[in-house]
Amino acid sequence: MPTLFGQRIEPDFDLGTETRRDRVGRILVVGTLLCGLYLFTGKPFATEIFQGWFATILAYGTSFYVRQRGNLRKRWLWTAALASLPVHVIYLLVIFWSDRALPELMPKAVIFIPVLSVGFGIESALVFDRIVYFFRPRDAGQSTASTRET
Repeated sequence: MPTLFGQRIEPDFDLGTETRRDRVGRILVVGTLLCGLYLFTGKPFATEIFQGWFATILAYGTSFYVRQRGNLRKRWLWTAALASLPVHVIYLLVIFWSDRALPELMPKAVIFIPVLSVGFGIESALVFDRIVYFFRPRDAGQSTASTRET
């Protein structure tokens, strides 16, 4: 088993993928702080802005930037990203609707963070991966960076 700094690493470890995951995580932290400041100003729709931002960065950052970095310059990946937009918009509309339908429950972070996390898992693993697989050229096979990395 290969080692890094004297520690054994997983056989499928990819430093580039881990670096991109860290970048998406940093974007989420900085954006969360900015959204937190915005929440304290008392502006209307502050919760929806945070929820939409968080869900979009998490879904597209993980599905396309982290997992598909090697294919970002390829047209088929951008076609797949555009094809995933209606699904993501519907997901956001459901979240925003639930905020208004359940105003005493859904706008609370203790409730909507798990809801967004489950939605991310469904959206990313079940929907976005299938859309990417559908648009991936058949000759691309497993040799490109388009394989799913967890």
